[in-house]
Amino acid sequence: MPAAERRQQLLDIALGIFAQNGYHETSMNALATKAGVTKPVLYQHFASKHELFAQLLARTGDRLHAAIAERLAGVDTPRQRVEAGFVAFFHFFDDHPDAFSVLYGSSLGSVSEFKREARRVQDTFIAMVARLINGVDDDEALVMAAGISGISEGMVRYWMHEGRRRSADEMATLTTRLAWGGLEDLS
Repeated sequence: MPAAERRQQLLDIALGIFAQNGYHETSMNALATKAGVTKPVLYQHFASKHELFAQLLARTGDRLHAAIAERLAGVDTPRQRVEAGFVAFFHFFDDHPDAFSVLYGSSLGSVSEFKREARRVQDTFIAMVARLINGVDDDEALVMAAGISGISEGMVRYWMHEGRRRSADEMATLTTRLAWGGLEDLS
């Protein structure tokens, strides 16, 4: 298998194992065994478990942002852009449930580099949302976007915990209603 292909395979397998076991409970032996490679092959691609997890976080966050940006392309009105963003957000985690566990789970532990990377992912999402908010200054837009980020995280966390009983589209619609109209719109 070519090196680039093997690296992607290892990252895909690592996503599932880290999501299931967490960072500290996952060993390089377990990763190598699940990937069907020897530990030296794993170390040819990643110098350490720490490096592997850091790259996995970055890759997963970048994929989430790319999915949202792709869904927003060509969408006209602010309301449609907000809904398209939530559709992309929920569909991404519906298609990659392990990604949610890795990005938002407790596996980040006390490793500051991992927390920074997770924060970068969240801050990028917040910046994307802030660009959709008109009529306020940049600082207020960021504050409101951070609130919307919290709403999305809370709703996807609940959705995952409840076994994704609703479709990703239903969840995106509910999240859009709440974020766009606020609680007053729902009363």
